[in-house]
Amino acid sequence: MKRTNIFKLKPAIKEQEQRLFELADNCARMFNEINYKRRQSFFSRNFDWNTDESYHKYKKVIGSATAQQVTRKNNEAWKSFFALLRLKKQGKLPRQIRKVSPPGYWKDRKTGKRVLMILIRCNCYKLSEKYLKLPFGLKVRWKGKNRWEGKKQGRLEIRYDDLSSRWYAYMPVEVERKPLHQPTGDKKKKAYVDLGIINIITSWIEGEKRPGIYSGSTVLSDWWYWNEKIGEYQSNMEKNGKRKTSKRLRKLFRKRKKRFRHLINTIIARFVKNCWEKGVSEIVIGDVKNIRENSRKKKKGRKANAMINNFWSFNYIYERLRTTVENYGIKMRKKEEKYTSKTCSLCGKVHRNGRKHRGLYVCKTHGVTMNADVNGVANIANPIFPKPYWRDRDNWLVTQPSVVKALIFTTVKPPTL
Repeated sequence: MKRTNIFKLKPAIKEQEQRLFELADNCARMFNEINYKRRQSFFSRNFDWNTDESYHKYKKVIGSATAQQVTRKNNEAWKSFFALLRLKKQGKLPRQIRKVSPPGYWKDRKTGKRVLMILIRCNCYKLSEKYLKLPFGLKVRWKGKNRWEGKKQGRLEIRYDDLSSRWYAYMPVEVERKPLHQPTGDKKKKAYVDLGIINIITSWIEGEKRPGIYSGSTVLSDWWYWNEKIGEYQSNMEKNGKRKTSKRLRKLFRKRKKRFRHLINTIIARFVKNCWEKGVSEIVIGDVKNIRENSRKKKKGRKANAMINNFWSFNYIYERLRTTVENYGIKMRKKEEKYTSKTCSLCGKVHRNGRKHRGLYVCKTHGVTMNADVNGVANIANPIFPKPYWRDRDNWLVTQPSVVKALIFTTVKPPTL
């Protein structure tokens, strides 16, 4: 497993921080020069991988090892670009990727400033209890938690955050494949998950008498609050005739993003921990791919489109779930969820206007009312087609689901090493 430790660097003196600025600026200069030459050669249809000129120019300033890592970083970006081009020619690109562009520069388009980053080779730095030892005799204090430890450490990336005026170090580590925890109880027990906007996670664990809902109402209300704050500030900027962006505006966008991710992480941590405690060995999750394209066709309205396209970061939720279940030793796989929200899980029919307001679904054949998200989970847990449909059900389908809400600024302790 690959994991990353994130540390906050605290330079002791101004000369030390100034040295970091110089190294980061020169790394950005070198990357941009290499990228410019490669872009020009690409557009002239005579691509050139040679970077000897830039390497010899900057190795005396940033060190030969760091110059090598900057070149490798640019190589990785171009190789990824060419791989996407090949997929595009084969028609295998995901639908959401409509355009494939060459690698960009280490430069913020809004501010025009260079993105300051230092790349340190894996064997050129050492992390002790208090200090991070870097080349050129730099010894910087760090703050944080060295959560992930492994035999092999990767390339260190030191970045300067312009909004907070702080330095951060990202240290990738190759962790042993053995998970931190092992599921207890029945090794074949599964949990089924349906992702949503209002209810972030709706789940049912095999053998449980009640389904569980992890509500996202707190997340959504907090997101709307910060949307209004951002909108008010943007309108004031337009009235005063100022530019379209500012440092304060970017801070507001970041704050909204951090609060959203904090609440999502709390929901996912609670859900996965609950699955582990109940002995779940595999989580089956409904695949919501192409949902945005479908929402555009149906024209659900401005507010609904804002929640689907701007609020609901289902790719982030997927990746966070995948990482968390891997830490607990639980498997996860996606399953097609086409028509699961429209089809009745009791009779297998698609009832017209079956989904009512307040998240209810009515089976007109049996006259039973159930939670619409729970109905979707039941269809994910059991195949809709082919016949016969899943008629014999436990009482869990029509029982009141247990609801868990994520409170702001509450966290779930991560699994201990």
